Amino acid sequence: MSTEANKALFRRMIEEFWNQKKLDTAAEFFSADTYSPSVPGLPPGPDGVKFFAQVFLAAFPDLQITIDQIVASGDEVAGRLIQKGTHKGDFMGIPASGKWVEFTEMAILKIVDGKIAVSWYQTDMLSLMRQIGAIPT
Repeated sequence: MSTEANKALFRRMIEEFWNQKKLDTAAEFFSADTYSPSVPGLPPGPDGVKFFAQVFLAAFPDLQITIDQIVASGDEVAGRLIQKGTHKGDFMGIPASGKWVEFTEMAILKIVDGKIAVSWYQTDMLSLMRQIGAIPT
């Protein structure tokens, strides 16, 4: 696939899978053996991705992601994401705070045969945890 096609896949995955919460599209975007070294222990494949999304969306059901920057080279796409939502459910053992959060994340995706095969994420967890009151500011 071209770098432009890879960027388009990245954009569609963010919009459809995450923002529209169409978790049943996971197999359309992620390969059968997709994995993320950033989330050790997550089951491989689209079902693992759906599981992760369900956990995150249970905590932040109104989550919306904006792609602030996107670049591609060869079979990899990288993006700087801005995520916003309300902490309405348990997150990593922290009860819902009702607080609105905004945090960033860096994502790198390796695309193989038109699907995401590997994904690396670096989320600004310090900022997120401070905003929900888990860590003092």
